[in-house]
Amino acid sequence: MRIDLTRHEFFLCEYIGSIRRKNAMQHNTDRQISNQDPFQQDIDGFIGEYIVAKHFNLMPDFSVNPKKNPIDLISRTGKSLDVKTTRNKDGKVYVTSYHKNNPCDFYILVVIDDKGGDIVGWIDQETLFSIAKTITQKDKSGKDHTSYVIEQSQLSKIKDY
Repeated sequence: MRIDLTRHEFFLCEYIGSIRRKNAMQHNTDRQISNQDPFQQDIDGFIGEYIVAKHFNLMPDFSVNPKKNPIDLISRTGKSLDVKTTRNKDGKVYVTSYHKNNPCDFYILVVIDDKGGDIVGWIDQETLFSIAKTITQKDKSGKDHTSYVIEQSQLSKIKDY
């Protein structure tokens, strides 16, 4: 499901993502594993959230304060959604071990580019944690972090949601 954004929507996403990163740096320990620039990672994350919100006609969460839970959006049926965003066309869903104790109802993967993004698919929490491959990666400080990984082929298409 392809969703393109206007330049004004991109500007808004860049603004919200940048402010979120600035606030997170003041209040949280950075556990980033990716080599991507942290500001760009937060911008890309909000682009993915915005794309999903736009597709489902939901209000994006414009709050910039550090989050205490992994919920990005609430569906019209009251289900919690966590949007996972990547620029890698073959990207996977990576869910940290924090989500095992604080899961969302659904996880949605969005592959973005400079024009918008493709909503690749979704998976519910029960299925994710029952079929995901578990991997351990080191963050930039050398600390181990466990993640649950799902391939794109394991996701349900968004039209099935």
